[in-house]
Order: sequence, then structure tokens, then C-alpha cells
Amino acid sequence: MTVTAAPPRRTVVDLSADATILDAARSLAAVDSPDVVLVVPSGAPLTRNAVFLEALRRRAGDRRIVLVSPEARARSLASSVHMKSFASISALDRHELDATEHLSDARRAVMKTMVRPAVPRRGISPLRAFAVFMTLVLAAGLLLAIVAPSATITVAASTSTLGPYEYDLRAGPQGEIRDATTLTDTVTAQVKGVATGSRTEDTKAIGVEEFRNLTTNDIRIPVGTLVQTSDIPPNRFLTTEEKILPRSSILPPGFGTVRINIQAIDGGAKGNVGSDKIKSTASSEYLVSNPAPTTGGDTKKISFVQRVDYDTASAQADGPLREAGLARTAKWNGDTTATKNTRVYGVWVKQTGISPPSDVVNTEPKDGIFTLTATGTATAYRVSDGQPRAAAVSNLRGELAGTPGMTFDNDSVAVNIVLGPTVGENGVQWRVSAKAQQYSGVDAAQMKAALTGRALGEIETVAAARGFRKLGVEMWPSWWPLLPVLDSRITIKPEAPVTTGAP
Repeated sequence: MTVTAAPPRRTVVDLSADATILDAARSLAAVDSPDVVLVVPSGAPLTRNAVFLEALRRRAGDRRIVLVSPEARARSLASSVHMKSFASISALDRHELDATEHLSDARRAVMKTMVRPAVPRRGISPLRAFAVFMTLVLAAGLLLAIVAPSATITVAASTSTLGPYEYDLRAGPQGEIRDATTLTDTVTAQVKGVATGSRTEDTKAIGVEEFRNLTTNDIRIPVGTLVQTSDIPPNRFLTTEEKILPRSSILPPGFGTVRINIQAIDGGAKGNVGSDKIKSTASSEYLVSNPAPTTGGDTKKISFVQRVDYDTASAQADGPLREAGLARTAKWNGDTTATKNTRVYGVWVKQTGISPPSDVVNTEPKDGIFTLTATGTATAYRVSDGQPRAAAVSNLRGELAGTPGMTFDNDSVAVNIVLGPTVGENGVQWRVSAKAQQYSGVDAAQMKAALTGRALGEIETVAAARGFRKLGVEMWPSWWPLLPVLDSRITIKPEAPVTTGAP
């Protein structure tokens, strides 16, 4: 025959000073005894609310659960939910014969020997009736103290400044701002350059020379006939056309003459001579003279483009290309068919081509100024009007990730642009500074549990420990000195946070 040891009828469970309803429930589930004694120190969270004890009693089911606590308030809450309670284990042991407790056969036999003969029942004495009445009044007062009082506590969270923090934000490919659209177009620009090469060019003076025949024969004056002034050194001229000098006669009309165009041999202003200055000739058959001054002799300085001039001008193409890109950006911003509530930031221009050197080197530009044509690709970015503020606020919210229980105050956000916008190949960039106010969120259930049964003077201390400021308390009845022992009778009313300073 196998004998199985029965589990003990009573199990004593010692709970810690910070035991909660969850700790007690786990301990209750871990034992099989029909009678469970919970030993709870004073001030344990488990005994702050009668609802916790009622839930624990229901969880026990058919098992008998007894509370042992030196705290009178805890035992009072246990009685309110029909849970037996004692101040100590010894007090529990003195009441083992309580009618609600299980009796063994041996204990029943002892009880039989203690039964007294029945005494005829007489009428209830006035003193006993008064005692019963007072007991009922006391019970009613206790019930009233538990159920009747109510309180509304108005609190406001104290705020503190979050930040300021600086963020580098970018809108464009792989940037933090995802709603940016990239715009591109080809632009052209004219680049001015200065020709520094120079050379001189002489212009020869021209005029008319009159020839007078000293013979009676016709004389052929060929092209290139030399005439000159009598200066030392002389200014020399050559005829530029061939003519026949008519013969002279003794009878009228007399001397044969002809006028022939001449040009100075040497260029420059020195070929400009006055009338009747060109009188010398190598021939004795005729006389020569210029009836009018020669003119047109000049020396000019002519500029031409050197390779270094080309290189200097081409290196300056970025400026005009950027101006062309900005003009294109202005057109993008003025596009009425584009997405509303957006703005185009630009521009970044990459040079793609420029006039080749062969087109300009060694040319002789008028006034010494030459022009190159540069082409490039202009890139800009269309970004929503709310940026970069929205991205800065999102980053600022992320700073609260490591501070649970804090609430972000949207209305207090301040975002300032430190640098930018700067447009480049990878997008448009800003450096911003952002700050805001933060405050603790109201956990009404936790605060009510911490306040149940406390004196009114403790409210401010309890609220301050959780980051709140007490603004006011409404008690019913108004003369009641303590907060309700049932947290369901307490209402937490949050107000706007109390600002500690501008962000």
C-alpha cells in the first residue's frame, strides 16, 4: 500500500516591503495549500488599494487567504473586501478555532468536551442592545470613511528646456529630408576675356605729286618713281600709278604737267608732310611738287588673343554659369504648374563645355575684348515649405528617446538657420539650431495609487516627486482630513504645463 503525503493545510508566504499585486499573485499561484497566509510589511504597494486585495481574493478561488500585517490601514482594507486579517502570526494562531477555519477530527473532539449546557434564552438587555447599535454605527462610519470621500486634484507638469542642439540637414539624394525633388537643365553663359597680346601696324601716308615737263618730249612716269622731301633724312614717296607727262612747248600752252598719286615708303605719322615739301627727284627732265599735304600716315597698336588669355577666361566660366543657373532657378520658382507649397533651392552648375582655343587664340578682337561660350548642367532641388524645420523638429523629438515619461511641447519649438542653404551635387544643406520645452506626462493611475489615504499636506510632496506642481485640491466633504482610501474616488485633473523659461 502506497501512502502519499498530503500537502500542508497552511502555507505562510512572506512578501517584501515593495511587493505589488503581481508579486502576491505569483506567490499565490506557486503554493498548493488550501490556506494561504500572506505576511505583508507596512507600506507595501499591495495594501494601498482595496481593489488589489479584492482581486487577490478572487484569484484565490476556493482557497482561504488570510492577510497578516502590522498596519491597521491594511487590515481595514482587507476587512472591506471580506478578507480575514491579523496583526501577527501569533494573533492568527489564537484564532485558529474561528468558525471559518478547517477543523481536524482531533480538534472537533476537543471542542465537544468544551460545549456548555444550553442556557435558556432571555430578552436582550438594554446595555447589549446599545453595544450592538454602536457596533453598527461604527461599521457604518468605517464604510462611509472608505466609500464616501472624494477628491479632485489639479496638477501641472513643470517644464524644462530641451536643447539647443545643432543639426546638419540635407535635402536631396540620400538626404534626411526625403520629400525633395531634383531638377536639372542645360544652361549657357558668355565669358568675357581680355587680349593681352599686341603688335604695331603702320599706315603709310598718301598724297598727290605734280610733275612739270622741262622737255619738248612726252615722258613716261612709271609706277614707283621716287620723289622726296629735302629734309635729312628725307621723307620718301613712290608713285602708285603710271602716267605720261605731256611735252612742253615754247608757245602756249607752255609747260606740260600731270598729277600722279604717291605713297610714303615708310609708314607712320612722319609721312604726313605739308604742301610744297616734296620737291626732290632723281630726274632733271621734270620738276615735282605736292600741291597739298600728304595724309593718313599713322602707327596703330593692335591687340590679339594669346593662349594664356584663353586659359584665364575659361577658368572664370563658373561665375557666369552660376548666374545663368540662378536665372533658371528663378524660372523654376515661378512655374505655376509646379507643386504648391514648395520652394526651389539652387543652384549647383557643373561645366560641360566651352569654346575651343582654336576659335579665339591669335584673333584680333575689337577693343581687345573677346568672348567664350560656356555650357553646363544646372541642378536645383524642390523642397516643401515646411523644411528644414520639420526635419529639425523630428531630430529634436528623437532626443527624448532616452528619457521615458517625458512629453514634447510642440508649441514651444524654436528652429534657427545657422548656415545655409548651400546647394551642391548631393543636395541642399542647412545647419540649424533647435530647442523646445519638455515636461512629464501624467500617469493618473500611478499618482492616485501613491496618494490614497494620505494627508492633504502630503499632496505637494508626492506630486513634486513625479515632476508635477499641485495647483489645487477639491475635497468632498470639504472638512475631511484625509484623501480617499479608494483610488477610484480620486480624480487627477492635469492643466497646461508651468513654463520655467522661454526655450
